[in-house]
Amino acid sequence: MNLDFNKNKIISLLKAVDRDGIDELIKYLEERTDFFIAPASTHFHGNYKGGLAEHSINVMNILKEKNERYSLNLSDESIVIIGLLHDICKVNFYKNSMKLRRNDEGKWEAYKTYVIDDGVPLGHGEKSCIIIQQFINLTLEECMAIRYHMGAYLPKDEYKNLENAKNRFPLITAVYTADVEASSYLEKTVVDIEIVDISIYNEMKRKGEII
Repeated sequence: MNLDFNKNKIISLLKAVDRDGIDELIKYLEERTDFFIAPASTHFHGNYKGGLAEHSINVMNILKEKNERYSLNLSDESIVIIGLLHDICKVNFYKNSMKLRRNDEGKWEAYKTYVIDDGVPLGHGEKSCIIIQQFINLTLEECMAIRYHMGAYLPKDEYKNLENAKNRFPLITAVYTADVEASSYLEKTVVDIEIVDISIYNEMKRKGEII
């Protein structure tokens, strides 16, 4: 994966968005977040450096295809905003850490991993909408699509609202399925982990540097 290529592609696409505040949003992503190097998850799709940016591009591309296939009448701007920013809630969300496990010989060993450290617990889709709208305005359709892009993965107590939202805004289904297709077919899950000397883990644990 070329991290710089994905970063430049995302910035170029966002710069083409003609909305007040877009430059400030780009500056925020570049200077105050880890958007371009963050993983997309800890143990599932895109659980590697740059996974979030890669996933965002994939969702945007699939959404563009669905827009043409199903005549959703989305503007290029909306496709870019929804696709690239639906998971902006994940910036500054995953941290590098270490954990312990027993190896095949039954001995403890330390390994590198990502862990969640949510300093702004505002949910998922709704958090993305809040962050984006600190910089640019979203249309109601864009906001609803981002808010409910988790689809069936939302908490069960939100299913009634989800069905109501999907009936009013069919775009939600397109974004949700684009998200699932990207994570299921286009993005790998890293299972090979990097083992580190357990003394390093113990020292970092002693210093309180292990989350």
